[in-house]
This record gives sequence, structure tokens and C-alpha cells, in this order.
Amino acid sequence: MRPETKVGAFFAVAILIVVWLVFKAEKLTVFDKAPKRVFVASFSHAAGLPKQGKVRVAGVEVGKVQDIRLDGNMAVVTFSVSESVPVHSDAVASLANIGILGEKYIDLNPGSRGMAEEGARLASTTGVGLDAVMESIGAIATDLKGITSALNDSMGGENGRAKLDEIINNIQTMTAEFRALAQENHGTLNRTMANLESISADFRERIPGLAKQFSDLGTNLNALLAENGPEITGLAKDARKLAAGFQTTSDNLLAITERINKGEGTLGKLLTDETTIAKLNEAVDNVNDLLAGMGKMEFRLDMNAASWLGRGNGRGGRAALDVEIGRKEDYWYSLGVSTTPDGKVKNQTTYISWTDPATGQPTFAPVDFHSVNTEQTFNFSAQFNKRIGKHLVVHAGVIEGTGGGGVEFRAFKDRFRLSALAYDFTQREGKDNPRVRASASLEFWKGIYAQAGLQDLANKDTRSFFLGGGYRWKDDDLKKVVGLVGVAK
Repeated sequence: MRPETKVGAFFAVAILIVVWLVFKAEKLTVFDKAPKRVFVASFSHAAGLPKQGKVRVAGVEVGKVQDIRLDGNMAVVTFSVSESVPVHSDAVASLANIGILGEKYIDLNPGSRGMAEEGARLASTTGVGLDAVMESIGAIATDLKGITSALNDSMGGENGRAKLDEIINNIQTMTAEFRALAQENHGTLNRTMANLESISADFRERIPGLAKQFSDLGTNLNALLAENGPEITGLAKDARKLAAGFQTTSDNLLAITERINKGEGTLGKLLTDETTIAKLNEAVDNVNDLLAGMGKMEFRLDMNAASWLGRGNGRGGRAALDVEIGRKEDYWYSLGVSTTPDGKVKNQTTYISWTDPATGQPTFAPVDFHSVNTEQTFNFSAQFNKRIGKHLVVHAGVIEGTGGGGVEFRAFKDRFRLSALAYDFTQREGKDNPRVRASASLEFWKGIYAQAGLQDLANKDTRSFFLGGGYRWKDDDLKKVVGLVGVAK
């Protein structure tokens, strides 16, 4: 069997295993035995709110939608809330969206007066939905259509053509008036040219007189020099003294240069001392070694993207750019920047108050909220990679903004890669275990590869399958740029 056939079969088996894990994972998320309380709320419309949709307090998931039914012209929604969240009789449920096109969920304000009974109907508000936004956009489009219609009525049709003809007629009339004006002032222009010729003739007649005046000026200068001879002689002596001073300065500079050449003084020792020269030569050699090392350095870039399927909050995606830097085959460093739909976690403690039925006194209790921003966020990675043997690579460092590490199996000149990563060891609601990612990739044509895998193996609520691809290449121009930056520093 050819190696390509073996690789294709292995890759297909890996894909089937990952798909089987995805289906098995989806079955594990069906049962939820956490104690909950059920409440009811009515809305004028509940378009986009799915069954099993989220119920959130301050952005934190605390329950799910159980049922949606129609009662007259109102949508009646039955939902459950965790018993750890106190729901009061003045609680208000409203519909909200994550972003403009994100999932729709119930935003619950738990209130503060009296505990609500099981199955109680809570007050509700619908909020601004996407339909209202689209209606506003439609109104704006109608206004724009009216403006364009007005412009068309003004400039289009027979009326607009008549206005354009009027403008052209005005231009023609103006041109004719300019022509008539030039004809009327033709005599004036001729007289102006005649005046210029007269001025030129007068200037020719005055040239001999001007020459005589310059001659008289030369005679007067000679007389002035004769009368002020002693003063001019004194100026010449001063100039000679100044030249002598410059000569003295030149002799002093020559003496200083000779002392430097003999190694006398601080500057002479600095320039002639063998130790200083050796240190300078050593510094030059270090720079040469640095440039030679940069010449042997390799920069390998990897640009990839993948789509994550099966998430509870819809589809997500990840895009990344990684740079591997190294001059040896057994170890190297890697830097990367990526986007991820996992989001960032924000921990917040909020005090919720209610009236104790037994004492009638207000009671305060702290509730820790862990909110996760599920919009696309940028994360940075920096890892050290070590090759063990021919096929195994281990790496550790910062992975998507948190500590972690992993192991990777490579074969067929690194064109086939099977890897596993573990990172983000923080615990919070909905993620009790670290994030574990398993993936397989196969390069099939000139650096272009396909990849597939499973994200969040250890967390059943966020476990998802992903598919994608990328492009790997070496960039020699990048190491030249880095070398120039190092020399500039």
C-alpha cells in the first residue's frame, strides 16, 4: 500500500473517531439534575427565543426556557431558574439579544421585595428587537428614496433639460460679451504697446549718461582710498594678526594630534591602547556573530482558520497566525495571535437583598457572578517547542492568554500532525475542567492543509467539533527585517 493511501486512511479513521466523540458528547448534555424553580412570563412577541434558551441574571446563565405556548395574542414562556438565585415577587423578565444578531435570551431582574412562589407569573418587558431595528432602517430608506425622487424631479425630465440648456446659453452669452469687450479695447491695447516702445527708446538714449556716472563713481572711489590710506593700512595689519592667530591655532592642533598618535593623554590611550582595540574588535566580532546567527535562523509561518460547530450559543470560529523561530531542528520558539469564541471571564460579586419573612428585616447576601464575553477576542501565545526523536514534539508556555502545554505527533516530513493541548485551568460555572483540544491536520498541496478536531473535551457544556484549514510557509525576508532591527538597536 502506498504511503499516501495509508495517510488518507489514517486521517479518515481519525475524523470518524472525532465525529463519534461529538455525538457521544451531545448525548451526555441531555440531563440536568440541578435543583431549579419554575416561573412564567408573557410577552407580546417571542420571535427568535428558542426552547432550551438561556435565562441570565446580570449576563450570567442561571436557567433555561422550558416551554413556549400561545395564549390569545400573547406568548407565554415557562422557564426554570436555579434555586441558588432568589427570585422576588417584583422580579421582571425581559427579552434581550447578545449583540445585534446574537442569540435571544431572557434577561431576569430578580427584584428585592418578597420571595416569589413556585410557578408565579412575573412581570415582563419585550425590549427592542431586531424587527424594530429593521423597521427603523426601512423608514430611513423611504426618506432616502424621497430625496432621490426630488433630485430626479429637479434635474431629470424636460424640466432638468431646460435648466441645462439655460446654463449653456448663459455661457455662450458670456463668451460673446468677452469677445466684444476685447474688440472695444483694441485701440487701448495698441496705445499701451506704443508706450512700451517709447520707454525702451528713452532708455537707450540714457545709457551713455549712465556710463559716465559709473566712471565718475570710480574716480571718486580712488580719491577716497587715497585720503584714507592709513586706516586701510591698519585694517591690513589687523588681518595679518588674525592670520597669525589662525596659524598658532593650527600649530596647537598639530601638537595635539602628535600627542594622540604617541598615546599620550586620555584620548591617545583610548585610541592606541591594545586592550581598548581588542575590546572594540571583540564587539565587532559579536555583531558579526549576531548577523551570522540571524542568517541561519528560520522563520516558519502558519495562517489557519476553523469553524466550531455544535456550541450551545451558536456557531463560532477561530483564526490564528503563528510564527515559529529557530535555527535547529530539535527545538524552537513560537509566537502567535488568534481569535476565539470562548470569550474572556469577568468575576463580580453582587449583593442581593430581600426581606426575611420570619423577622421582617432586610437581608443581604453576596452572589458571585462569572460573566463570559462570548464575542470574538484576541489572544496571544508564546511557547517553547522540543522535538523528541523523529515524530514526537512537546511544547509548553502561554496558550491563548493562559498557561498550558501539549504534545504532537508528526509524520511524513511534518505534513501529517496529530496533537492534543491542555490550557486555561481556571474553574467557573459551566467549565469545571481545563480546556482540552484534540486535532488532526494533513498537508495535501504546497503548504496548504486541512484540519479537524474536538474542542473542550473535558467540558461537556462547551464541547464542540471544528473543521478548517490553513497555509504554512517559510519567510526569508522576515529574518532580514529582524536582522536590520537588531543592528539598528
